Amino acid sequence: MPTFSARLGVIALAFITLFPTSHAARAFGLNFGPFHLYVPIPGGHRHRHVARTEPAATETPQAAPAGPPSLLYPVLAWPSIYDEIFTPSTSSSWSFGYRDIFDQAFAKYAPQRNADLCPYRDRTAEIVGRITKVTSPDAKQQPLLQKLGTALGQANGYLIKSCPTEIPAQPVARLQLMVNQLDAMIMALEIVRPPLQAFEQSLNDEQRAHFDGAGAALNGIAPACKTPGGSPRRSLAELERAVQPTVAQRPALAKVEDAFNRAQANLDADCPGAVSRTALGRLEATEERLDAAWRAAQTIQVALADFQKTLSDEQNARFNALQLASAR
Repeated sequence: MPTFSARLGVIALAFITLFPTSHAARAFGLNFGPFHLYVPIPGGHRHRHVARTEPAATETPQAAPAGPPSLLYPVLAWPSIYDEIFTPSTSSSWSFGYRDIFDQAFAKYAPQRNADLCPYRDRTAEIVGRITKVTSPDAKQQPLLQKLGTALGQANGYLIKSCPTEIPAQPVARLQLMVNQLDAMIMALEIVRPPLQAFEQSLNDEQRAHFDGAGAALNGIAPACKTPGGSPRRSLAELERAVQPTVAQRPALAKVEDAFNRAQANLDADCPGAVSRTALGRLEATEERLDAAWRAAQTIQVALADFQKTLSDEQNARFNALQLASAR
């Protein structure tokens, strides 16, 4: 995976290409996604060398199919992100929710890279064509639209380059990969934000009304990104069934449950109450939702890593073999 410095360099080069120096400097003054104050560091004592509890029931429910691994290969979700921003609808799904994090952390994907999971999909021409049709940009606006199109293509390419060469087999390592990939998604949106804002600001009232389009019609409609009820309890029950924790490990498991609940609460709190009427507003809302997913995945990853340190070798083997969803 590229380091943060390397990713930052890619974006700096993109902005220097797209904008004068003053614009690039202004862009880097924006919020860069998840790199801010939140750093979950759960505490807790380690409990070892204690008697085991009675084994839990051995029957394991059949794993449900996992969706496309967009948390591991975010370029898979990029077309739907574009739809969220430019052509929102009431039926759009959100691929970075609480259950998605668990399903993709514990699904059994092949470790090697699969070319089908990192396709080269570029909808830039389609999006620019639609914007051109609905706004009829004048001679001064056309260069701004071209810069937006260039940024869309560069963001798409950035995500393709962020595709992992392999998927880690261990759930905790895979959660760390998710954190990195959500970071890449937010960085990609930061490439798009300044030229989108510049183009929007150039529009007159009539053009803006056409550009807002479906978003204006959906203003006041809540997007479907809330976590279904009971997800943390289900995740904990499946983990508990697999690990069979000892009595002395129960306090550490309680800290894991607390982390699961905080992760879900974060995700639900950052689900906006309504679809924004502007494309820029929808991009910003998408960034906030991705940031919430970043914090949730980080919270879950740290809690599970801390809990895993309390486990015996046998428990660790069952933990790493846990399958909450089947890959497809």
